[in-house]
Amino acid sequence: MIKKVIVMMALTCVFGVAGVRAEEASDSAIVLTPTEAVKENITEVGSSETIYRLAGVLEGEKETRWNGINTVKKIVLGAVDRGVPANTIVLLLLLPLVATIISLLHYVFGLSGYGIFMPTMIAISFLATGVFGGLVLFALILAMTMVSRLGLKGFKLHFLTSRTINLMFISLATFGLMMGTSYIDLIDVSKMSIFPVLFMILLAEEFTRTQLLKSKKEAKKLMLGTLFLASIGAGVMNIRRFQELVLLNPDAMILFVLAINLLVGNYKGIRLSEIGRFKAAIREVKKKN
Repeated sequence: MIKKVIVMMALTCVFGVAGVRAEEASDSAIVLTPTEAVKENITEVGSSETIYRLAGVLEGEKETRWNGINTVKKIVLGAVDRGVPANTIVLLLLLPLVATIISLLHYVFGLSGYGIFMPTMIAISFLATGVFGGLVLFALILAMTMVSRLGLKGFKLHFLTSRTINLMFISLATFGLMMGTSYIDLIDVSKMSIFPVLFMILLAEEFTRTQLLKSKKEAKKLMLGTLFLASIGAGVMNIRRFQELVLLNPDAMILFVLAINLLVGNYKGIRLSEIGRFKAAIREVKKKN
């Protein structure tokens, strides 16, 4: 099957209909696509051809019999063969790995954000918009949220109605940003989907809620931590080597994620970011010993 696909790809290139195939692939589904395309990035739309080629690198991969250890790998290759979007598969396989990195940074290094899901979702957004473009988008949404909140404060509206008006302002501002960046070479978010915008709105809402329930200092700390963790997650997901590893070795990736989380979940040591706070206590313990 893989050989047939490779032959079809070669014939397609010879007869010059690659443009038509790319156009069909772009219309097949609404998925997250990086604004600045990385060459042969597996997370891109229409990357099934790349994955077929990767699968072909392994000798007789699809002809290999099931041995129990390669269960997930066989399912993944079978799903790609059946037409499941390859970039979606890679993103789904990368999510647990990114979440593992975030939990490791939190419990061992002391980097805090809004839980585990928010940094992961923002990382997906950064993968679609680019880190710099995502930060610009979030800054715009946060600014519109704060301005709208202050502007509507005197009207004493119900919560849902004020949030609806805020959403309208955010939608208009995001549309303006998409139009404006289409003329600028520095960033370009004109082709992004609606999902990064929704994730950024959720983060802005969490920031506002934390300000009201706790403090501005805590809200800033969690927001910056979330953005930092998301940037690391997006960087990891954008590495071609990691994309290939999770795609061609999903079983090993699952075992690795389980092992790391079992170790981190039982970690009882001091976080590296807290060493400065407890430096005096550590010195006293050392003197006693």
